Amino acid sequence: MPEDNLDPNISDNQAPDPSPAPAPVATTSWKDGLGTDLKNAAFLSKFENTPEGLGKAMESYGNLEKLLGHEKVPIPKGAEDKEGWARFSKALGIPDKADGYGLPDPNLPDALKGQALDKSRFSEIVHAHKLTPDQAKGLWKVYNEIGVEQYNKAMKEHETKMNETINRLKGEWGDTYDTNVELGQMVINKFSDDQDTNDFLTAVLSQDPRGIKFLAKLGDQFAENKMGEFQMKRFSLAPEDAQNEIDKMVQDLNGPYMNQKNKFTEREHQAAIDRVNSLRVLINKARG
Repeated sequence: MPEDNLDPNISDNQAPDPSPAPAPVATTSWKDGLGTDLKNAAFLSKFENTPEGLGKAMESYGNLEKLLGHEKVPIPKGAEDKEGWARFSKALGIPDKADGYGLPDPNLPDALKGQALDKSRFSEIVHAHKLTPDQAKGLWKVYNEIGVEQYNKAMKEHETKMNETINRLKGEWGDTYDTNVELGQMVINKFSDDQDTNDFLTAVLSQDPRGIKFLAKLGDQFAENKMGEFQMKRFSLAPEDAQNEIDKMVQDLNGPYMNQKNKFTEREHQAAIDRVNSLRVLINKARG
């Protein structure tokens, strides 16, 4: 009885193929085709010996080609390498002179325009530190923005303080607040040499209740004509000034010292004599 055919793919009339299966084809990795020195180079060790590794190596080479395609500028050797710094500065677009930055005028409030940073000096500083034009303009913009922020902050604090001062005095003076403030401003207006002085005194004295009270008191003295009761004596004079005052009093025939027409009281006449004598004592002390 014939043996059963165990391979269902072979018919009864087909004989089995006596030839062996073909051996697998050997694959060659990409590094095997390189020379020994290149194959063992350190920079290739990070890439695997596979098709994927070959792809990454080619990508790295392409990036290097792009980098080397840019303009190449040697790094200056040190601070004394003037020629190297000149090439480096030119490559970065740094101007030859400080005024070449062309910095724009800052957009500042009117109150800050007299206190703005010196643009010429700023340009000299950034040029000495070899900043690029973009860096210089960016820093210039930030510096001016900081100045405006500080100014706005100071103005806000000043406004808060002034409101506190006004509310405190209104609580103390009541309905007379406006009149007292007006009297104080009249004093400032009367004795200020110019508008700048006026503004300065107003800003300084009006920031504190004590200053406003002082001005209001002076204004009240003027309003009530009480300033005539206030006499000021000089406690220190140069000998020349003292002699000039003596000469003026002695030569004034209509004055209280000579009192030829008896226009002054005996008290006023004696006060003038005492004044002349005190001035003579001052001169003698200075000369002694």
